[in-house]
Amino acid sequence: MSIIDFFKKNKKDTVNAAKLDNASKPINLTAINIRLGGDVHSLPGKDVETTFEINIPYNNMLGNGLLPDNLKGPDMTISDITVDKPFELLSIKPSLPIDVPYLEKKIFALKIKGPEGSYSGPLLVKFNTSSSNNVDISISKVFLLHNEKKVELEGSTFSMNIKKGQVFKRDIQLYKILSYQEKVEKIEISNPFEIVDIKPKLPLILNVKDSYVASFIIKAPNFNYAGEVEIKFS
Repeated sequence: MSIIDFFKKNKKDTVNAAKLDNASKPINLTAINIRLGGDVHSLPGKDVETTFEINIPYNNMLGNGLLPDNLKGPDMTISDITVDKPFELLSIKPSLPIDVPYLEKKIFALKIKGPEGSYSGPLLVKFNTSSSNNVDISISKVFLLHNEKKVELEGSTFSMNIKKGQVFKRDIQLYKILSYQEKVEKIEISNPFEIVDIKPKLPLILNVKDSYVASFIIKAPNFNYAGEVEIKFS
């Protein structure tokens, strides 16, 4: 037997052993879904015993990529973690509530009890947050308006948790709403948002390729908001 055949055989034996081991475990988690605010993230599933432990990493990236370079995102307070039935959460480490600074990472070790008997399906873990200084922003659609024309901005759905009244940035493609050589002297955004700055500066003339993308610095409200946003060009 060659050394290659030896490793092939051992790899096959290891895979078969893993299959037998998993087959003896009563709970098949098809996926581990983590919900935070309006976002759901998925981790790969696995086979586990009736009582099991999982480690869930949480990286506070809220606002990252949306904020101007000179601003930091908010700290996030994880106030509670729950699991949906038929599972029961037995313990959490570290203990809650806990603050996670912007761009820092925490790993939460959860001890969970599953249902009696066999089970195959997803596990839903919910992260609950609390902060009196933060607001939840959930935008379902962004519409661009000019004269009698109204178009929906592609890929405009987003959500974030930021400080009250904090500014954030959005780069917006203008080719669907404005024509070449068209001049824009005024841009307005629907309440409760406020445009703080626009790059390139007004008046905006679409005379070169790069001018079809504008960077908007927008001020968020002091309260939670969920819904649509309109941006009007004139």
